[in-house]
Amino acid sequence: MEIKNYYKASTLEDAYNKLNEHSSNIIAGGGAWLKMSTADHETMVDLSGLSLNRIQEKEKFIEIGSLVTLRDFEVNSSIKALGKGYISEAAGSVMGVGFRNIASIGGSIIGKFPFSDIITPLLTLTIKLHFYPEGEMTLEEYIKSKGKFNSILTKIVIEKENGKGYFKKVGNTVLDFSILNIAIYHGIHGFRIAIGSRPGVGVLAHEAMDYLNQLKKANESDIDQAVDLVLTHIRFGSNEAASESYRRELAKVYVKRGLMEVIS
Repeated sequence: MEIKNYYKASTLEDAYNKLNEHSSNIIAGGGAWLKMSTADHETMVDLSGLSLNRIQEKEKFIEIGSLVTLRDFEVNSSIKALGKGYISEAAGSVMGVGFRNIASIGGSIIGKFPFSDIITPLLTLTIKLHFYPEGEMTLEEYIKSKGKFNSILTKIVIEKENGKGYFKKVGNTVLDFSILNIAIYHGIHGFRIAIGSRPGVGVLAHEAMDYLNQLKKANESDIDQAVDLVLTHIRFGSNEAASESYRRELAKVYVKRGLMEVIS
């Protein structure tokens, strides 16, 4: 990878204009994943002077600037309070502390990485991504979007909600990419179930969620039915890390375990 020019933006408008000057221009987040790219870029646009590295807790929401590091996100008390700590646990599963001190939450989201251990649990919360200049969209809408995104992610807004969450990362070692990751949340909006590293970016198990959310109270038999719906409707695959059948077996065990945990 070769980057010909470096540009430190003075405002969001300045950053947006520079980003769109050339088709190969790129935003620098934390830069942790940028080194994996093989493409050459005309200009790297630095947002570090735009105060996008803050976490602000408000009455009903938590606002996270796109340049907040995964480590700051992980240890923040407001984030730790979400779902009894499962979001913080998920962030803490990403590589080592040194890496998390560099990688940004915005860069981790914007890349739609199939191995992401943070996108999967974030999908289980009510979240809006705020972009300059095009407004906002849900995380699920962004993941499903196609083509190059020329707007700038400025912040992630999480709705505060009482509930209990569950996160499980399966990998060969602590520092490996996930073979599979699973997140489940049970709150005032009902059940939300997300599966990631299938291998593929995290997705919500809508059929299983709809089934559980129409019940007054879920018992073990209902949970078994929800697990079957996950296995029926979520697409799993094989790669060098694990086979499709192994991932399906992992999902079968950990989706049930997670559902049992969040209703206990």
